[in-house]
Amino acid sequence: MQAPQSTSFRPISETLQEPRCETIDAICPTHGAYTSKVTTFEGITDRPFVVRSSCPDCLAESRAKEDARKQAELNAERERRVAALMGRSGIPARFADRSFANYDAKEQGQRIALSVCRAYAEAWPEKSAQGASLVLTGSPGTGKTHLACAIGNTVLRDHFAGVLFATVSAMLRAIKETYRKDSPRTEQDVIDRLATPDLLIVDEVGVQVGSEHEKLLMFEVLNERYQNMRPSILISNLSVDELEAFLGHRVMDRYRECGSVLAFDWQSHRGAQ
Repeated sequence: MQAPQSTSFRPISETLQEPRCETIDAICPTHGAYTSKVTTFEGITDRPFVVRSSCPDCLAESRAKEDARKQAELNAERERRVAALMGRSGIPARFADRSFANYDAKEQGQRIALSVCRAYAEAWPEKSAQGASLVLTGSPGTGKTHLACAIGNTVLRDHFAGVLFATVSAMLRAIKETYRKDSPRTEQDVIDRLATPDLLIVDEVGVQVGSEHEKLLMFEVLNERYQNMRPSILISNLSVDELEAFLGHRVMDRYRECGSVLAFDWQSHRGAQ
């Protein structure tokens, strides 16, 4: 049974009157004179309820401070994420600051290589979705690792992509260490770790001749990434023909299919920079 409604009080909807608005001249201790909007509500309580607008300049400054605080928090969180990704990337300290801006492109071939690598990084969402890869070949000191790391640094910072840099010898060593009886990891564990990052940068491809078993391991890693459409960048001091002989026609065909092969065929500038 419902309790009887009180006859002493009327609903606010019946007593509330249309608010009365007016403007008055006001003084802000900080910014001086301003026009304040005064809104009076009657019928809410026994006495009129008055709302006065504050100094617009004070409000603007308060909003600006709050926006700056939130932006600072976002920037700090962003830098924490980037630092964590960089710490796991394996990019050598010497190449941690490599960018497209500090790549010295003097010759036509260097300018083309720079343009291709920059375009690849700028189109990372599409390149990543396509599993697009790059092969950078040529003599030592021609800027291959610089541009590869510039791509890695860019996609890591701009897109929070997981990047892993490794030499072929380090990759093979990590796999072979699993052959110990007391190894906590299996060969497949290491292969999976190499196959997982959004971008894998493999340096010194073909430095050593490599046994058939080592070539098979390399092929397994690269094939795993190819099958799962995960981009890779291969860096080699071999010529394109020598690299194809080392990796095999099948592997090189796949890289031509899903990316670009760039020949760094100019003289080394390592000593001149």
